[in-house]
Amino acid sequence: MMLEEMLKDEREAGRDEGLKIGRLEGEKRGEEQSLALVNALMSQGRYEDLKRCLEDEVFRKELMKEFGLKSKE
Repeated sequence: MMLEEMLKDEREAGRDEGLKIGRLEGEKRGEEQSLALVNALMSQGRYEDLKRCLEDEVFRKELMKEFGLKSKE
């Protein structure tokens, strides 16, 4: 195997590992935000909003923003 091919393989492996790490971090952040939203709604007795946000993505995003949970992109 030539040096150029080895370097290409290493770059691809590094990229793949970086993508995997990024996905895992994103999943963790999303889970933390979702749990924080559930806790906030429950602490305020907003059970109907909690139920609605499970099915309504737009409403869920509004609630995330309301509670300052919107991720910074």
